[in-house]
Amino acid sequence: MRTALRTSAVTVALAGAMLLPAAGAAFAAPVTTPRSASAPASDNSRYEGEPVYIGEGLVAVLRNRAEGPEAWIREVGPQWKPGDDYMVRVVTKLDRTLPHDKAKGLDLELTKAASARPVLVVTAADGSATSYPLPAGEAGTDCRVGPVGQEIGAGMSAELYLSELGPKVLLFEAGDGGRGFAQLDRTHPSLPESAGFIARIVNPSSAKPVFEWKTQGGNDTVGRVAFPAFPEGCKPSYAFTDDKPVTKPTTPAPASTPAAVKPQTAGQTSVVPKGPVSAGAELPVETAADTVDTATMTAGAALIAAFGALAASVVLRRRATRG
Repeated sequence: MRTALRTSAVTVALAGAMLLPAAGAAFAAPVTTPRSASAPASDNSRYEGEPVYIGEGLVAVLRNRAEGPEAWIREVGPQWKPGDDYMVRVVTKLDRTLPHDKAKGLDLELTKAASARPVLVVTAADGSATSYPLPAGEAGTDCRVGPVGQEIGAGMSAELYLSELGPKVLLFEAGDGGRGFAQLDRTHPSLPESAGFIARIVNPSSAKPVFEWKTQGGNDTVGRVAFPAFPEGCKPSYAFTDDKPVTKPTTPAPASTPAAVKPQTAGQTSVVPKGPVSAGAELPVETAADTVDTATMTAGAALIAAFGALAASVVLRRRATRG
C-alpha cells in the first residue's frame, strides 16, 4: 500500500514538473515582434550639389551632371554655414535656358553656360562681383539668345530670351534691386487679369513670337517687340504652330417674336368683329366654355317662354269659365 502511494506521488510530481513550463508560457508576456526598419529617406540626389553661400540669406547649389549646368538658388537664412541643411525653399534656378535672374538685390548670371566649365557670377548692389565655378561637365550647344532688355513703363522692365524650349520673358519691377515680378513662357504666355496690366507672348509656339505689353491705362498704345531669331544650327524642341488670335464670337441680336396671344379664360365670350370679314381673315375660336355659356342661355330663354305660355293658358281658361 505504501509503495502504491509513493508511486502515485512520484507520478503526480513528475506530471506537475512537465506542466509548469507550459503554464508559464501561457501566462508569460507576449513576445513583441520587432518593427520593420523605417522607410528610407526620400531621394534628393536630383537636387543635391555643391552649396555655397552667396549672401542675403541665399545659397547656390551648384550642379553639372546629365541635366547640364544648374545653379539652384535657395533661401536658407543669414545664419547658414557649411554643413547645414540647404534643401529648403527655391528662389530661382539658373541653367542653359535661363542663365540670368535677380534675387534679393543680387544679380545672378550663369556665364560660359555652353562650355564644360560654367561659372556663376553674383553681383551685389554695390557692384562687387564674386565668381563661383561649377563642377566640370560636358560642353553643350548654346541655343540661347538673350537677354534682350525692354523697358515697359510703370517702373517695370522685361528681359526676353529664346531657346530650344521656346520664348521666355522675365518681368522685373523697379526697386529692391530689380525684384523678379513674373515669368512668361510657352505654357504660361500671359499675366492674369489680376496683375493690373497687360504683358503677354503673342503666338508663343510660332516661328516669330512677339512680346506685347500695356502698363498704362487710357488710350495708350500697346507696345510690341519681336523675339530674336533662333541661332543658326539650333532647332526648337517643339513643332511650330501658327497661333491665331482668339476672336470672341458676336452674339446675334435675338429675333423679334410676335406678341404672345393671351389665352382666354373660362367665362369669356368670343368677340366677332363688326362689318364684313375679308377672305382668309381668322375668326376668334369659340372655346368650350363659350359653348357651354351659350347653351345655358338658350335653355334658360326656352324655359322662361314655356312658363309664360303656361301662365297665359291658365288666364284664358279662367276667363272662359266666368263667361
